[in-house]
Amino acid sequence: MVNVLSGKEIAGAIRAGLKSNIEPLPENPKLAAVIFGDDEGSLAYARSKARTAGKIGIDVDILQFSDDISTANAIQKLTDIAQNPQYHGIILEEPLPKGIDPFPIREVIPPDMDVDCTTSTNLGKIISGEPLFYPATPQAIAEIFAHYGIDPERKHIVIVGRSRTVGLPLANMLLRKKAGGNATVTVCHSRTPELHEFTRRADILVVAVGRPRFIDATHVSPNTIVIDVGTNYTDEGLVGDVDHDSVTEVADAITPVPGGVGPVTVACLLKNVWTAFTNMQINNKR
Repeated sequence: MVNVLSGKEIAGAIRAGLKSNIEPLPENPKLAAVIFGDDEGSLAYARSKARTAGKIGIDVDILQFSDDISTANAIQKLTDIAQNPQYHGIILEEPLPKGIDPFPIREVIPPDMDVDCTTSTNLGKIISGEPLFYPATPQAIAEIFAHYGIDPERKHIVIVGRSRTVGLPLANMLLRKKAGGNATVTVCHSRTPELHEFTRRADILVVAVGRPRFIDATHVSPNTIVIDVGTNYTDEGLVGDVDHDSVTEVADAITPVPGGVGPVTVACLLKNVWTAFTNMQINNKR
């Protein structure tokens, strides 16, 4: 019978620790969640994060702007937010509207406020081994590994997905010469030919490709641990990037959707906000 790697207990423990640190303080950490456009998924996700944050004492302002904004005006809006002393962290909800170049938008966020770790500076620091923050989803996967006693060392880990927020930083984290690293990592994607030939060789398979039920039983071997990062809203509700019904017949362990990586990701994001807040207090920047 497949082992279900729930993230609810892990997320609860992280939130409880943060709440105990924040409650005695005269000032709450504050996060700006910036949305350009009217993407319903982005807005719903931001509202969900705001509700969770509020329960532990982190304030969240959801700042939404029109989808017809120009790149130059979007940069100015984000610059103004970054210079506002009430904020300790910024997340830029994506996707951005068509016509807006995401690269210069992301780069406006100061690295010490980039709690989603999307800037080139923070991604570069991960590769160099000197991170200010780890991106929330890769950090969540590391928390799941630690909680369930899954040691990446000497394991072959196949990551399906090459995004800036999951696949690329996670690969570098798993390659580190330290605890939680020392894995052999293969990064694949939706255009990898004969994908199943790579995924079936994995000890641990991480799927973050953004396509509902993209991975099925033909991609998985017995004894594989499957980490499903997918959050796809379909007519049937929220589903992952893995076809759970078929994969659970083969895999040794799997994270559920919902209730797996998702809640831990939100908790790790809030932990980054707390880190940004405390760093700014130490450095007298806010």
